[in-house]
Amino acid sequence: MKDWLLAGGISLVAAVAAALAFGAWKNSDFVDGQSDRLTMEGTFVNGFYDQGDNKGIPDVGFIALPNKHVTAVRKLDDRVIYDASYTTGPDHFRVVPKVENAQRCVLLFGDSFTFGEGVNDDETTAAQIVAKSKGQVEVKSLGIGGWGPHQFLSGLQSGRFQKAITCKPTDAVYLFIPAHTARAAGRGKWDRFGPRFVLDDKGRAVRDGNFNTVGKSWRELVGFNRLTESEEEELAAAIIIEASRELERLYPGIRFHVFTWDGVTAGVIDRLKQNGVRVHTIRQIIPDYTDAYLIAPPFEYHPTPAAYQRVADYLLTLLK
Repeated sequence: MKDWLLAGGISLVAAVAAALAFGAWKNSDFVDGQSDRLTMEGTFVNGFYDQGDNKGIPDVGFIALPNKHVTAVRKLDDRVIYDASYTTGPDHFRVVPKVENAQRCVLLFGDSFTFGEGVNDDETTAAQIVAKSKGQVEVKSLGIGGWGPHQFLSGLQSGRFQKAITCKPTDAVYLFIPAHTARAAGRGKWDRFGPRFVLDDKGRAVRDGNFNTVGKSWRELVGFNRLTESEEEELAAAIIIEASRELERLYPGIRFHVFTWDGVTAGVIDRLKQNGVRVHTIRQIIPDYTDAYLIAPPFEYHPTPAAYQRVADYLLTLLK
């Protein structure tokens, strides 16, 4: 009996140790071989983001620095896969050509796909909408690389976005990529100060501090995520739904759309649709969509200028 108890105890200790080791590995800064081949050059590497003196920006965690013009050269080994420049205005967001007497005002929310990582200022979705509409549509780009749905909602709740908007919004788009479900749950390692949302007893997303104000759960300590995959999807969808309500409260009559990239699950899409959100998949937006619309898969998955052109074309059809 003693031998059995000893063996059982050893097995339990080994299992716990293995789980803890797995958790430590999973939560480490491990970088795979593909990522090791990518490098960044240009003035971008001298500093582009503001984290509030490493204490975090209270409402959004981090944001681009204001009034910056930087070059960003991305290399795969010795091959340049993009060479672009980014310009931000005094409101911290990427500049978009100014127009006068526009008929519509469109707000674009999201992350680097909305910001336009890897393309020049005049190649982003926002800039191409202005150009293609011949100045009939004014656009405000409110996306920052690395953001998720939680920044979308918190930026509305804090008034940050409203201060940056100079036209009367008629339409808004949130561009949703698969990684946003994890980011909304606090799994973006660069986003340790980001706004934290939880679900209340009615299933609505409510603010609950920031990611750095809560400790690790037992699930995280043994290598699992704080939330299950289903719970992350439910949270991300609830945050977007709450943001859509906030947009309607701020701008009655605004038409809100979500554009989803490949990989966003049917569960998230269904939750959004069930709550009245207009959802458009990338396959609807670009029917002939392939990896050719991405910069350099499987290493660099940001869209090309051609992809942003197609997104701009599609959005303009929704405004008619």
